[in-house]
Amino acid sequence: MRLYRIAAATFALMLVASGPMEMVRAASSKDTILGCALSPAHFGHFSDHDFNVFFDEAAEIGSHVTWIFQWGSPPPSTAFAAVQGWAMQRGLKLHIWLSPTTLSNDRKDPDLPKSLAGKSFADADVRKAYIDEMLDLASYHPDVLGLATEVNFLAANPKEFAPYQSLAHEAYLAVKKKYPEQVMTISFQWEVMRAHQQFAMFQQFADSLDVYSLTSYPDAFGDPSKAKLPDDYYSSVRKYLPTQRVGISEIGWSSAPPSSEAGQAAFFARLPDFVKGAKFEFVSLALLHDVSMFTGELARLNEVGIRTIDDSAKQSWDIIENLPELH
Repeated sequence: MRLYRIAAATFALMLVASGPMEMVRAASSKDTILGCALSPAHFGHFSDHDFNVFFDEAAEIGSHVTWIFQWGSPPPSTAFAAVQGWAMQRGLKLHIWLSPTTLSNDRKDPDLPKSLAGKSFADADVRKAYIDEMLDLASYHPDVLGLATEVNFLAANPKEFAPYQSLAHEAYLAVKKKYPEQVMTISFQWEVMRAHQQFAMFQQFADSLDVYSLTSYPDAFGDPSKAKLPDDYYSSVRKYLPTQRVGISEIGWSSAPPSSEAGQAAFFARLPDFVKGAKFEFVSLALLHDVSMFTGELARLNEVGIRTIDDSAKQSWDIIENLPELH
């Protein structure tokens, strides 16, 4: 289940236009593993003010910002230093993710740059380009570098899954050789993994990451008004990864019907119980602000933010703002 990707080119150009940022990290404003995805107010019509407000709000509730972009539509390289600067000014860490699989067709296909369109993860030029891309991203020294998102969807396409698995390992080794301290991760969609009992897949990527990441949108699978999640809904991952490093890279619950702002807030109020004893390294909210881009059966995803698209606080904002610091 993929939620959304910021319109990278437009977003990045606005960041670059804001000017260079001083690359000195301020003192962190909150001692917590909680963070949020890069999602300013007024989706599609961002302003410099929206970016300032977003990073201020992100620092008010958490310790890091996550930026995920599609390999097929990357932002200009100058955007990474700009985003990093905005984050560092507020004492926020930065997690950068490359997503090499499409958002369409159940995420079963490669999402490649235009020059490589139509090719496979098995092709030598695709593999070289991917490794080069990961090395370039690592040169910015993000606090966490994501090799892929929700890779278990790709397992439905064995022709691409097998070569990607070996490619992830090659990219991991290449980055570690040049940047040995770089923390690297890959995410797995938790609801799909649970439903299809894909836990053996964790071992398949054990030599390609430092931290396992989970994404989770439990209300998107069934009726949210009837969802009854046990307290160990996330910490149960320790049955399969008892000592390994683990984080939640995306977590979201829509406030749209048949749920509500109250239902969303009730879910987030349980975060301390969900992470208790799990020793997660990070927990990243899927959206800070709502967006306006989905239609039809996906329309509920527009309201996964804890603030509205015009930056009004939802009930979940107060819940998140007043949570005990998660560790």
